[in-house]
Amino acid sequence: MAGNAALAKYVSDEIVESDRPLRVCAEAGRKCVRNIHQFPILSPEWVNLVDSLKQLQRLVQLEGRMPVNSKVGEAHGRNTDAEGTLWDQENHENAIRILVEEAKVNLCLRMMNDFKKWQYTPDQRLATLQEAMRCYEFSELQLEQKCRQFEEALGVLLWRAFVHVETLQLMDVPLLIEHTAMVLQHVDTFRKDGLNCTVKEQELIAMYFFASLMRHAEELNNSELLAHSVSCRLVPLAVSHIQNHAANAYPEDFAQEVAAGLAALCYNEDFQTEWPKFFWAPDGSGPDPTEMHNFLQLQDFIDPIIAAGGAEKKRELRPLLDFFNTLKRKLGV
Repeated sequence: MAGNAALAKYVSDEIVESDRPLRVCAEAGRKCVRNIHQFPILSPEWVNLVDSLKQLQRLVQLEGRMPVNSKVGEAHGRNTDAEGTLWDQENHENAIRILVEEAKVNLCLRMMNDFKKWQYTPDQRLATLQEAMRCYEFSELQLEQKCRQFEEALGVLLWRAFVHVETLQLMDVPLLIEHTAMVLQHVDTFRKDGLNCTVKEQELIAMYFFASLMRHAEELNNSELLAHSVSCRLVPLAVSHIQNHAANAYPEDFAQEVAAGLAALCYNEDFQTEWPKFFWAPDGSGPDPTEMHNFLQLQDFIDPIIAAGGAEKKRELRPLLDFFNTLKRKLGV
């Protein structure tokens, strides 16, 4: 009996010890998440907020390196054919889970949207920078660095959150569509020759947002999501982004995500019956052949992905390949 008790205590202590890094991450993550509030851009409070966002980003990266919790898959009643939700998956994503539980994801999206609007308005941006340097004794270099850190840290948090449909179900989806379209429109207007950004800045990560929306559309308000995507020209803007930047700016895993998002769009039942609306000419005369040709040219983006992934990848992207054939018939090519 004494031996069994000692063994039980040893096992219990071992479990507690193994859980300690997760508890530390969760406690640190909740503290950082509760520091998230909307402040005027480049104010001292906003600058301090950047440190909390950076710490959350580091926690997300740390959790991503932790071994999966295989015991989750053994839980009674869990669907073993699915990857699990944000709360019962094998991967460790406490920082993202806390962000959702504390109802901060919508706030983070609004903060990012306001920041990019500010950044895309040169006169306002310059005036704010000059005011901050004058009032708070920051150098221009310090402020530029804080802006980059803010965008990169918050962008990674949003990207990781939007992987999960449970997050999107709580989101202001119209705002997410509008934000994604705004960024892609900026790229289409001002950066066709080169993104000139890091992999964590919105000009690239916005395509992750597009892919997540398309992947999960049928589990959201599908008809509203697709209708708002049409009004914001989200699909033509995404197509332009791929055509102009995939070859030089897309990492391999990023290209795979974008391709999966396109395939999910083409598999969407509402899209299959209403796809001409996504290519509608500005004068309302019907589908624009140029826009349809542009989409069809995405075969050049998809073919290498299929060649690298083989038969399994071809099966995954079959809805997209079928839609290419639909467009060919419509265009008579």
